Amino acid sequence: MLIIGLDIHRAFAEAVAWEEGRLRRLGRVDMRRDLLAAFAAKLSPNDVGVIEATGNATSAAAVVAPHVKKVGIAKPK
Repeated sequence: MLIIGLDIHRAFAEAVAWEEGRLRRLGRVDMRRDLLAAFAAKLSPNDVGVIEATGNATSAAAVVAPHVKKVGIAKPK
């Protein structure tokens, strides 16, 4: 199981994975729905997603949710 974090910007998200106590950068993910879905399809059904609370976080969570165990939206403050 990985914990996948998405720091969302307008056109892209920075993706990271937390695994066995280490943070690994996964790179930028284009926020167009089809490309975000392609990224999410590579995730494991046992992974957990954490998405930064922004204006389009709910839409991003809806795209990622079918591919992972659980998705949370977090406000970093």
